[in-house]
Amino acid sequence: MKHPHDQADIARTISRFFAVRGLIRTQLAHGKKTNPSAWLRVEALRFIEREGAPRAKDVADYFSITAPSATSLITGLVKDGLVARKDDPHDRRAHRFALTAKGKRELARVIARGTALLAKLFDPLSERELAQFTALLERILAAGQE
Repeated sequence: MKHPHDQADIARTISRFFAVRGLIRTQLAHGKKTNPSAWLRVEALRFIEREGAPRAKDVADYFSITAPSATSLITGLVKDGLVARKDDPHDRRAHRFALTAKGKRELARVIARGTALLAKLFDPLSERELAQFTALLERILAAGQE
């Protein structure tokens, strides 16, 4: 069901989203300036883990970036030993990517560190409110993929 929303309400929501995003990035970096591509690398590892063995095209589509940008991102992860390149059994020209054991350990380490640093931000929310917040974000994401 579609709900017409006031433009000012949508603008305020988007503004608050970016403010929270900035707060999260600041908390994770302990107030220091960080390399924005570091967050992209972590999310790329999460995507590869979640998807199993995606192709570079899948990574490009997920991030809404060009194929060369996705290849560059993945190449860095491969070079660092976090991701392994595998031949695609259905297409000799294509490759699929999977986390290495090192990549799985690094992702687990980063997630554990990040959730420990960010837990305080979510303290004002009850368990139910946090679940509702997550469900709302998932609904917005799903609507954007239709």
